[in-house]
Amino acid sequence: MDILSEGAMEYRVFDAGGSRALEWLAPLEAASQAVDLVAACAGEDCGRLLLDAAVLPAAFFQLRTRFAGEFLQKLQNYKLRTAVVIGEGRSDGERFGEFLAEARRGHGCRLFLARGEALLWLADRREP
Repeated sequence: MDILSEGAMEYRVFDAGGSRALEWLAPLEAASQAVDLVAACAGEDCGRLLLDAAVLPAAFFQLRTRFAGEFLQKLQNYKLRTAVVIGEGRSDGERFGEFLAEARRGHGCRLFLARGEALLWLADRREP
């Protein structure tokens, strides 16, 4: 599991239950960077993506910016199974809490409170 780096792209590829997955490690700043993640996954033949809150900008957690919705929609358009680990104990407001409750049930993209949960979901081959 080497860390691969090319320009502003930094990621590692790992096995998720027999499927190749990519974990993005570089900070993200714009929703349009979702295309970079899609390209990296395609280049590495990965159909699964793992993101940690540490690489997400503050705008992701502020629903009024629409960053989260735009960003995640782009990933879903390319049918990239995406797990976002936001961690426990975040206090990003009531509206983000509502978004989180809904996003924890998504099919192509889900938000998780713990990394272990996210890895299990990525490895689950029953869902697309």
